[in-house]
Amino acid sequence: MAAEDVAVEVLDAVAAQRLAEQVAAVYQASFGAPPNSEGPQEFEHQRASYAELLGRRGFRLATARVGGRLVGFAYGAFLMPGTHWWEGMAEPLPPEYTAETGDRTFALIDMGVLPELRRRGIARALHDAVLAGCGAQRATLAVEPRLEGNQRLYASWGWSLAGRLTGAPGDIADVYDIYVLEDLAAGRP
Repeated sequence: MAAEDVAVEVLDAVAAQRLAEQVAAVYQASFGAPPNSEGPQEFEHQRASYAELLGRRGFRLATARVGGRLVGFAYGAFLMPGTHWWEGMAEPLPPEYTAETGDRTFALIDMGVLPELRRRGIARALHDAVLAGCGAQRATLAVEPRLEGNQRLYASWGWSLAGRLTGAPGDIADVYDIYVLEDLAAGRP
């Protein structure tokens, strides 16, 4: 499969709602496989959070298709004023860093590619597509500390570790490393 065989598209919430089941199926296939090895509880959490995110300002879904088949996705939305995203940091960040305006920070919530199609540049294409033109100054994401390969990947794409966060009750993990990609408005990615 060549890179030109992959069609990447960015969709708004209305179009993304119609794809909820397809996204959930690819989520299960990609996050159910190592290194994540998630199960039914995490899959249900993804479905619920996806439905909630559809109503959030700035929601975007990037899809990757090969021959019309959905093989990957990336989605997120803006952090709103009063967000709890930055609460629970092991070392609290300054208020000017965590203050949200509703269009300052885009949270990249989930990104997945079918296991058999990994290491072909699809994740990077999805990452760049969902962030390009999102209108935010910066982006953030959360990664479980045990997923060291994912962390190395994000670091290689220019993300910086902002700190470690204790997960909220009902979250998939107890602890997350929070990464930030600065200067989106300056053309990154």
